[in-house]
Amino acid sequence: MKTILRKKAVESHQWWNTAQSILQLGTLTGLLSLMCWLLAGTLGIAFATGTVLLTLWFLPRSPAILMRWHQGRLLRTEEMPWLHQIQKDLAKRAGFVWSPVLYYVPSSALNAFAVGNRQEGGIAVTDGLLRTLSYREIRAVLAHEMIHLQHNDVSVMLLSSIVGRLVYWLAWFGIALILFSLPLSWLYGQTVPWFWLLMLMAAPWLSLLLQAGLSRTREFQADLGAARLTDDPQALIQALTKINPGSSAPVHSGDFTLLRSHPATSERIARLASISQAVWEPRDFLWCDFNRPSYLSWTKRRYGWQ
Repeated sequence: MKTILRKKAVESHQWWNTAQSILQLGTLTGLLSLMCWLLAGTLGIAFATGTVLLTLWFLPRSPAILMRWHQGRLLRTEEMPWLHQIQKDLAKRAGFVWSPVLYYVPSSALNAFAVGNRQEGGIAVTDGLLRTLSYREIRAVLAHEMIHLQHNDVSVMLLSSIVGRLVYWLAWFGIALILFSLPLSWLYGQTVPWFWLLMLMAAPWLSLLLQAGLSRTREFQADLGAARLTDDPQALIQALTKINPGSSAPVHSGDFTLLRSHPATSERIARLASISQAVWEPRDFLWCDFNRPSYLSWTKRRYGWQ
């Protein structure tokens, strides 16, 4: 049996995810503007805009610098030629003019993540991932991270994180100002702005919900993009099942999922299954020499993938 994509279903899901992302990021930006306007008017909005732009400009964006934080290193072509070939093929299919750099992280966790952006990016894979997944499954995971780079998701989530932090600090600053002014308000008979106080108290939580929702939406979008890039959604389903064993059970209505940065594995698998259709064809067996570096030591397995 071979799994093929239902093109119309993929396009429908991708359109909805894009609309959700725009709405979530726009609402988060509007929330920051409201906080700034309440505290300092248009001057506050200008200050927050400048702060966000300067932070984005000065934060390190080079994959090499970012990988030092994860204790990762560059993975040379001669160490894993098959993995580099997968990367090049996927990059070509995704329309990249260059192939993102591959990094190796000596961790037992089953994980892979993208660093940088579309113009200058890389993909890191862990020792545990390489030792556990099959050729098809690793290809699907790399495609997922490739889509993150194609859509500049790392930069989008960095922007949402900065905006969220500003909303948090501005909200608590505003709450402190109102609380300190309460005695004077009561003394001079002025009206206490209870509505704005409640709004400021709710802002950090609303910001957190929007950030988590945006992250989940981008993960769904990357899953759909990976399935479309590889034309093999079943491989990604199998990879998700191995990376998060036991997490494919349905999420109960009582579970609080709104603060999760990643969708439940069962939801991701369900969406991938909804865009795929099984057809019969003769089975082809593909044997690949993984040619892993001999000096990579076996490590205790942990689970989790972003």
